[in-house]
Amino acid sequence: MRTSVTRLLDIYYPVGSDGVRFRDGTAPFYGWLLAHVDNHSTVLNVGAGPTPPESQRHMRGRVGRLVGVDPDPVVLTNSDLDEAYVNDGVILPFADGVFDAVFSDWTLEHVSAPAAFLSEVHRVLRPGGFFWFRTPNRWHYVSLLAAITPHWVHGKIANRARALGDDAHEPWPTLYRLNDNHRLRYLLSTAGYDAVEIRRIESYPSYLVFHPLAFQLGVRYERLVNRFAMLSRLRHTMIGRARRPSQTMS
Repeated sequence: MRTSVTRLLDIYYPVGSDGVRFRDGTAPFYGWLLAHVDNHSTVLNVGAGPTPPESQRHMRGRVGRLVGVDPDPVVLTNSDLDEAYVNDGVILPFADGVFDAVFSDWTLEHVSAPAAFLSEVHRVLRPGGFFWFRTPNRWHYVSLLAAITPHWVHGKIANRARALGDDAHEPWPTLYRLNDNHRLRYLLSTAGYDAVEIRRIESYPSYLVFHPLAFQLGVRYERLVNRFAMLSRLRHTMIGRARRPSQTMS
């Protein structure tokens, strides 16, 4: 990251006394999730991928048992998991109702079979358990650009735009079949979930740290959509949860 961008980042989004940067997009999601699990909870991370670089995303030791699954064998190297499994992207190799909570962090945008995916998550949740997710909003400028960009191009520029290191994992193909608020709510309801809650947030413009001018334009966008509730539909990130009902309605 350029020194000029780092300086702007610290000016507009300073790090607080708690060590969290202003408009951080990770703390709201994991804070919400961790407030509803404990060191007795059995938790499944669907789309776990490699070891997360941010300490805020490390959950091993903060829950009773952390299991991860991903279609990419890189999940087997994830040191944040107590157990890791490779699957086909849909079928989960677990018995019914064994997890107190399931979460997917930056995964829904890659799902090819939404209905089957949500049904499988519902199946492995215990009655009364929640499915938690964080995913891009289909109608944000980053998602709109990614949707019309060939994956080979996206693979070349996405990590560079975010100023990630050479050792960062290449981005997975995005499909955006679970990234519209209304469609997501509909599919969750159809799969049998209730108590659906979705919050939309705009964090600091991490995709625009490649140039100070681009970053400052991103700052102006962030300030605008966070100031006015009517523009919340244009915020980048959807974080949410949905419950497997305790009892099946007859």
